[in-house]
Amino acid sequence: MRIFTKAFRWSALGLFSYTFLLIGCGQAMLSDEYLANRSKKEFVKMKEKEKVSSNKSHQQMIQEIGERIAGVAQVDLPGTDWEFVVFQKGDANAFAMPGGKVGVNSGLIDLAAGNEDEIAAVMGHEIAHVALRHSNKRMSQAIGLGVGGVILDVALRNQSSTDRMLGRAAYGVGSTVGVALPFSRENETEADHRGLYYSAMAGYDPRGAVSFWRKMEAKNKGKRMPQFLSTHPNPGNRIQFLEEKMDHALGLYRQAKQARGERPNT
Repeated sequence: MRIFTKAFRWSALGLFSYTFLLIGCGQAMLSDEYLANRSKKEFVKMKEKEKVSSNKSHQQMIQEIGERIAGVAQVDLPGTDWEFVVFQKGDANAFAMPGGKVGVNSGLIDLAAGNEDEIAAVMGHEIAHVALRHSNKRMSQAIGLGVGGVILDVALRNQSSTDRMLGRAAYGVGSTVGVALPFSRENETEADHRGLYYSAMAGYDPRGAVSFWRKMEAKNKGKRMPQFLSTHPNPGNRIQFLEEKMDHALGLYRQAKQARGERPNT
């Protein structure tokens, strides 16, 4: 393989150093208010573009689960204008946006077979991402990486076509493996932790998180990316983590059920 020139190596070093500086400074770049307003506009567009489910029972269920979890999360997200929508999409997915806009795909409800504890586990996880300001960090980080890509083009403009190609490839792998994805996996674990407690404190059996991820593991068996290139933890690792936190979560769940005058699952 051809060796990069000395000039290129110094350009690349400067690029990566500057990009990391931008990313580090960018963490506080976007305010909660800005993200909430932008998310509201994007959610309106999404409802116009994507098919909203006409299943009233599904919508009612998601509304109730969402309101209960939001009631718990309000200590972290005071004054949030919550909205919960079921989209008619087959993939088992859900999301929550800054400003309280939450979407759940019908495919997720189908995979959970309508099990409210499992659905609550996923919604608690997504709402936890918002409470932990992960969107702010990720969007600020994306800005840093985008600027880094522009700087790279300038740094490589006098290099050969081969060096330019290799340099862009190195930046692509470095920005993904070295910056974006490890940060995302950390976020996922944080959201798993807090989301588990959110759903438990809302009166949903936290063991639903484990049963749901077992279903996801079975559904995606043989399709999973290697862990070091995955934005989500390995399902087996995720289940182990949730089980380690389960005793405390079950205590919160039983307290919540008692406060609601309901009998907890055994």
